[in-house]
Amino acid sequence: MKLVVAMVVGLTGCGGSRAQVENEKEPFLCKERTVSYMAAKHISGDEIGVLMDCKGGPQIKRWRTDKLGKRQQDAHPITPNEFDRVWKEIDGTGWPNLKDCENGSLEKSDPVYQFDIKDDQNSASFSCQTRVMPYPYNDITDPLDLLSQQGRNQLGDDEPADAKALDKKDKQR
Repeated sequence: MKLVVAMVVGLTGCGGSRAQVENEKEPFLCKERTVSYMAAKHISGDEIGVLMDCKGGPQIKRWRTDKLGKRQQDAHPITPNEFDRVWKEIDGTGWPNLKDCENGSLEKSDPVYQFDIKDDQNSASFSCQTRVMPYPYNDITDPLDLLSQQGRNQLGDDEPADAKALDKKDKQR
């Protein structure tokens, strides 16, 4: 009797993990989807950017180039569900119809964001010069930023050298 109970408990426990494995095996259709943005002359560096694509499997990559030209990057695979969730948010912007933004700050000293998005049916490239990303362009940058940084450390040092020098000078007083 104990053997039967142990077998039933063992099989029941395995059933849960089998179901999880089956759920994670869901088919993923890439459809040549890729989305990226790059910002030049950003406060975080001379260039920052994020790219999400599915060539060779869903992945996301982020990079940062500082004022001295030193490039740091991080790339990692993502699950098909994560890819589809973010793509759905970006697709909701109507990206095939977006043009260069006219509702950014458009100041000459502000960063210029370049967007490139494509799938198996459409492709679009557009830009926006602004300090704060306006709607609906922020519905592209925000989900990409969140997914690329999830569970990751920050790229590079977040405090510029001149700010560190001021801190050091203040401490010496």
